[in-house]
Amino acid sequence: MKIIDVRVVNSDHVNSSTALIEVVTDEGLIGIGATSAPVPAVAAVIQAGNTSLKPLLLGEDPTNTNRLWNKMFESWQAQRGRGGEGGLAVNSMSAIDIALWDIAGKAAGVPIHQLLGGVIRNKIMAYASTSRSIRGNPIHNDSSSIRVAKTTEQMVSECKMYVEQGFKAIKYGWGDFFDSAGQESLAAIREAIGPNIRLMLDCGPSFYLDKTLSLKEKIQITELLEKYDIYFLEEPVHPYDVDEFKKLTRKSPIKIATGESLTTELDFKRFIDSSAIDVVQPDIQQMGMTQFIRVARRTQDAGILCIPHGPWTAILIAGHLNVLSTISNGVMIEYKGFANFEQGSTEQIVTDIHNYSIIETPPKVKDGYLEVSSDPGLGLGNFVHESISGLITKKLLSP
Repeated sequence: MKIIDVRVVNSDHVNSSTALIEVVTDEGLIGIGATSAPVPAVAAVIQAGNTSLKPLLLGEDPTNTNRLWNKMFESWQAQRGRGGEGGLAVNSMSAIDIALWDIAGKAAGVPIHQLLGGVIRNKIMAYASTSRSIRGNPIHNDSSSIRVAKTTEQMVSECKMYVEQGFKAIKYGWGDFFDSAGQESLAAIREAIGPNIRLMLDCGPSFYLDKTLSLKEKIQITELLEKYDIYFLEEPVHPYDVDEFKKLTRKSPIKIATGESLTTELDFKRFIDSSAIDVVQPDIQQMGMTQFIRVARRTQDAGILCIPHGPWTAILIAGHLNVLSTISNGVMIEYKGFANFEQGSTEQIVTDIHNYSIIETPPKVKDGYLEVSSDPGLGLGNFVHESISGLITKKLLSP
């Protein structure tokens, strides 16, 4: 079996931030992948000219996943004349790598988790991922994000809805909202959901880019969050600052998490080997299946939780589910909280399409858990091209 084509199937959707790719073989098997990066940039890296990734893969056996990852990564480094490439290059490789693993499973007639030695659990908890703000008038007025804060009543209502839907865990993009009003909101949310629902907070750039916050102040924030039983606090420190994370984690009474910005096993190794964090958050659409597997196994050996980042597409959810079902420390998967969207909004339609409409057999949450599929490859089948070209273009992304 040989690769005869590698293509970005939504390359005409220039406004999309998710690139969908296919790897096609001479035996008719097709693998699907995705990455959370601007489509025009990914299309250029994958299929534009002799120095793109596509020529490296044509004629190769797609089931040689380790070899092809190394070939892509090392060839890109050789072209660029430097090592440690991340960003769009690795994002593009990641989408291809996911598709190669999908083919490997389909060729063998088994799910990816079977290629990894088989599952140790048949379902994994999904947590509803939401935000304390919605699009509107600005909290932080800049060109990239104009959002308005939800009221405490809105967040309480939303959380109750998630609990009614069966979710056992909820995460809020919380930013730097730790003043008295923020604490009142947290108290109201915790009271509304009760003691048995996990609650997590994501600080994000608005918090970790604030140079005025000292390590001592960040430690104090973790101490005040303890009384709200916060399961983990995400990205309270710049995502590449291993030493600062290590200092905070040692002092914090609650778990500290990061990883969404890291794209290689080497990036994660520094955090894992030094016990700089309690929760590792790799993202398969940022780093690919091959690297994700290596990171997940390294966290298991180190006794650190692996709770991946990214609720963006069915491809990502299925990739995380296949890997986490084979390790003992993969306790939760991030899943988009649909109650966060205004029905009929662009964000709601795009998320719905990427999670349900573009593939044949999407994973779904049942009573707060994602069930592990026994279907070959990712367990998703193939892209439904009518959905990609029709739904997305017609509803949203036409110039």
